[in-house]
Amino acid sequence: CSAIIASSQYGGQTFTLAHLAPFVEDTRNYFRDKLLKYCPTLSEEQLNALVEAETRKNIEDGIQTLQYQLVTISSTNGQTPFVSICMYLNEAKNEQEKKDLALIIEEVLKQRIKGIKNKNGQYFTNAFPKLLYILEEDNVDPSGEYYYLTELAAECTMKRMVPDYISEKVMKEQKKISYRLNKERI
Repeated sequence: CSAIIASSQYGGQTFTLAHLAPFVEDTRNYFRDKLLKYCPTLSEEQLNALVEAETRKNIEDGIQTLQYQLVTISSTNGQTPFVSICMYLNEAKNEQEKKDLALIIEEVLKQRIKGIKNKNGQYFTNAFPKLLYILEEDNVDPSGEYYYLTELAAECTMKRMVPDYISEKVMKEQKKISYRLNKERI
């Protein structure tokens, strides 16, 4: 889809990881049902640990697939599509979805830190997808629940020169200004 869009437009496209977060709970439920069916004697603690391990592995595989697909496709002009991924926790609809979105963001950052293997088996920094990390209340304060993601983003910046950082506060102010200006033009 990205290649098709990129082939017929100037510039790039951005998508958010928030649309993936609801599927994390579906994945948990799938693994819970499967484990209960085949391993009915597991304790609740064992079951929860296995479900979370399988869910995290599923997220890891999904992000790796997404990343490799974006890196290996090309548009009709022979270029990799200019795609940006927005990592914005406050797009989640509820607290559980926010926690699941944090798992996805964490995996994206970990994989970018690692890099992608080239044909010689060496890890390199891929230019796309661009990563956009939104700084907000609970990920900028060291006592915030998601501060660990900002630390991971900083590590990623040191190693791979991404992500780009966007202030939620400034972004919302700019959106208000843009809305007001567009309204005045009408």
